[in-house]
Amino acid sequence: MRWLIHFFNQIDRSFARAVELCLMLILFFMGGVTLLQVILRDVFDSGIANAEILSRHMVLWITFLGAMLGTRTRGHIAIDMVARLLPRRPRNALRILLDAVACIVSYYLMKASYAFVLDEKMMGGMLVGNIPTWWAQAVIPFGFAVISFEYAIGIVLDIKRIREVGDRHTAGDWRRYISN
Repeated sequence: MRWLIHFFNQIDRSFARAVELCLMLILFFMGGVTLLQVILRDVFDSGIANAEILSRHMVLWITFLGAMLGTRTRGHIAIDMVARLLPRRPRNALRILLDAVACIVSYYLMKASYAFVLDEKMMGGMLVGNIPTWWAQAVIPFGFAVISFEYAIGIVLDIKRIREVGDRHTAGDWRRYISN
């Protein structure tokens, strides 16, 4: 069983590195396009066609890739004052419940965004040149699917860890458990 956890941990780390690399490349490219657009407009009275639209879609990608990484590390914004005041057992139950709600909401957002992307595909809009708009928007259902999957994995591993060590485990801290 330990080798399976190690195997999935390696896949998880590789996926996270790929997402981080995509984030850096998109951010670098977006900054370059924006800078080039400003220079072309101010100096040469020209510009890049659809640069603003392209930048907006790159912001969409940065948002969802960042959300995937934030969910992976549970580093997203959280208002957990109530959870911090609770003893460990009710805190664990509350965190698992909140993760389950987030998992379900992300799943339904994934389904809705998938339908949205299919509608965009049927409309046949183009982003830039011959790049269909739906290609750029495909990150939305993919992002929600990864977020939902991360929450589901976290719930299962938290319950497994609580069964193994009881109240010594803090729900939401499962990534540290599989890294050891």
